[in-house]
Amino acid sequence: MPYYITKASLEGLRQKVEQIQYRLKHEVSKEIGKAASLGDLSENAEWEAAIELQGNLKNEVSRIMDKIREASVIEELPISGDRVTIGTKVTLFDLDKNEELTYKILGEEESDLPNGIISFSAPLSRGLMQKEPGDEVAVQLPGGVRNFEIVDVEKIEFS
Repeated sequence: MPYYITKASLEGLRQKVEQIQYRLKHEVSKEIGKAASLGDLSENAEWEAAIELQGNLKNEVSRIMDKIREASVIEELPISGDRVTIGTKVTLFDLDKNEELTYKILGEEESDLPNGIISFSAPLSRGLMQKEPGDEVAVQLPGGVRNFEIVDVEKIEFS
């Protein structure tokens, strides 16, 4: 399954990999060397801590690289904006709370609920996918079923 992500977040992941690799090469290798110079490695807490840190950082790089390999850049997807999909901004009317809500549907990296950005894999997004303005939909959310009307859908314009 593709890992949906914006160009900006993809670049952020690449920078994070570079930072971790720099740290592994320059800082962690020094810590390992310093710990090794303390002598007996069988009872050397500094050595064990440095080796554990190295392993954790290598795992983090591997995890991020998997995301980069699986990346599908949202800006490059064929998004029409006439129905709810990843890369759209959707305005809803919450029929249960009598209020209007607006969300941008993007990838997991961009998810930021306080700023109205939700992941395409969030329960609300999944319940809205492929719906059009005027559609009413009941969505199963963690707190129970909520009823919405799709007011507007538009393609997000990335700059």
